Amino acid sequence: MELTPDKRYLIFGFILILASINPLSLMLDKILELAKFSFDMMLVWGAGLIGVWLAKEMYILGGPISRKLLSLNYYTKGVLLSWIIGGALVTYWYLPEPFDFSVTSNMGKLLQLLSFLVAGLLGGIGWDAMGKALKSFTLFSMFSMMAAVAEIFLEMAGYYSQNFYPAYPTSQLIQTSYALFAMAAVPSTYYMVKVLKDLGLF
Repeated sequence: MELTPDKRYLIFGFILILASINPLSLMLDKILELAKFSFDMMLVWGAGLIGVWLAKEMYILGGPISRKLLSLNYYTKGVLLSWIIGGALVTYWYLPEPFDFSVTSNMGKLLQLLSFLVAGLLGGIGWDAMGKALKSFTLFSMFSMMAAVAEIFLEMAGYYSQNFYPAYPTSQLIQTSYALFAMAAVPSTYYMVKVLKDLGLF
């Protein structure tokens, strides 16, 4: 039986979540900062794909709660669920104290994982209400923020010799910065151009 695109979102989303939450990933998470960033991104992306699938299912199932949520989602063009609520949840756990709490405490890690699951699901539902240009701008912003975080980390660790994330050594902060730069460079440039194209500027 051929899988529909929506079912592929669901399956691939679960695969990404399982790849980011398992005994090996949780062990690496505590000793390698780059692993933490990578698994965190995989978790949010995986939950986001499930959120895209969930939005379609909410249309089919209906119900007063689904209708109100979808109505709010379309009224706010997906920005409330994905940018404001989802973005705030992810940003919170990258502030220094919550970040270290998620590494050094099992309870902190559980709360962070639950927050990222919710953020991804809301982001995926919000994605369904976005126009083409806003979707491209959202992806451009995500990869640009990766580069911005990399710059902040590099300046803290490399230039000012300050590490506000002491759960990992300073050397790992620098390595993570370079890796984030590498991961963000091509996608951020591509989506910057795509935003302009989606807006019809060329």
